[in-house]
Amino acid sequence: MDSSEYTEDINNEIDSAALIPVESGFSGMHECYVSENGHTRLFRATRYGKLYMLKCLKPDFLYTPIYRQALTKEFEIGLQLDHPNICRTIGMEEVDGLGATIVMEYIDGETLADMIDGKVLTAQMAEKVARQLADALDYMHGKQITHRDLKPSNIMVTHNGHNVKLIDFGLADSDGFNVLKQPAGTSGYIAPEQLLPGAKADVCSDIYSLGMVMRDMAAATGDRAMADIATACTRRNPADRPATVQQIFERRRPSRTQRLTVTLLVVIIAALAVLITATMLSRQSRQAETTPAGYVMPDGNEAVDYSQWPRK
Repeated sequence: MDSSEYTEDINNEIDSAALIPVESGFSGMHECYVSENGHTRLFRATRYGKLYMLKCLKPDFLYTPIYRQALTKEFEIGLQLDHPNICRTIGMEEVDGLGATIVMEYIDGETLADMIDGKVLTAQMAEKVARQLADALDYMHGKQITHRDLKPSNIMVTHNGHNVKLIDFGLADSDGFNVLKQPAGTSGYIAPEQLLPGAKADVCSDIYSLGMVMRDMAAATGDRAMADIATACTRRNPADRPATVQQIFERRRPSRTQRLTVTLLVVIIAALAVLITATMLSRQSRQAETTPAGYVMPDGNEAVDYSQWPRK
């Protein structure tokens, strides 16, 4: 049936369809990270030719209930998040040799920590990173989820486009969970109030950590404005910090009164320019009308009244 573009023998196509590869698991697994003080490790692997990141427990923690619970909690929180600046959690599977494993998207990029250490972070890139990171956190906070471990090494920046991908929700928490509620974070980025007994992680804790990340970027790029915002976010008293992520960048955005003032000044300057130009043209016109014939100008040129020229 040439009109339908079938081959003469359709059985040949049926036979060739059976040659489609079927993968039951991952291949080419490569261990790329082992938590030094934690309980997890990361593998890069492929399936159907596509790269994935696999997160599982270290062998010594495979059968410890609290760590299995922590891995399950990380998966369930990650699965709730669907944002372009957050690493996507795809599923959780039993993988041969690894046990229960979180399957995540592979990110082609490098950590913000590596960019800062390598001195490749520019002020423009830092501004983009800060805004995308704030947008991701605002999205999370809207779902009552806090990251609790925000730091440069948990922030990926893609090679293509330099876009943020927030990773590692091992310490994240949500109002929907009643387990693993103890304070958590990384020294140097954890909010001071989180070090107190009975502390509860909230939005202010993430804002403090975001401020510390912005402080690192400001130091690397010399951005004074970002340094000022970082200072506001890292005040010791949580009540003195911005209440939400949205308020952080309002410090750079001019208020409505400031915008009206600038607009009014522009209008006044434009009006003055028009008035001065009109006045100068008017004076020149009057001077030309009143200058007598034969008058010698200060520069030696003689003014001539062309209206008194003899007519032929």
